[in-house]
Amino acid sequence: MTAPLRRFPDVQRALVSILGPLVDGRAGTETPSDLEKKMPFIRVLRTGGPSDRVNDYATVDVDVFAATYSAAEPLAERIRQLLTGPPLRAGAAILDRISCESAPVELPWAPGVRRFGATYLVVSRRHTSI
Repeated sequence: MTAPLRRFPDVQRALVSILGPLVDGRAGTETPSDLEKKMPFIRVLRTGGPSDRVNDYATVDVDVFAATYSAAEPLAERIRQLLTGPPLRAGAAILDRISCESAPVELPWAPGVRRFGATYLVVSRRHTSI
């Protein structure tokens, strides 16, 4: 009998699970083709980061898409406050520490779509998966 696999959490999926309720589940790792119909929308994308024997240090971009500045900016700030607070959990995934490496800033996207992006460092530890 082999020991259960101890792996790092899928940080993207964990953050989608944590952030989805802020926008009635309109969160994912890819921007939908019908984005304008699904706004506000939160996109989570891991862009890199190292790991050691115990911790994973994920660099993660979180983008908020909304029709107006007054909808996008407060949501981006709400996300920052949530993520940089106490440790978060999504199922077996424990996100021990999250720091904001680059605060939310408006970034270009398309006419009628306001986008705010921020970059976070997400520190998590291995967990047992069955």
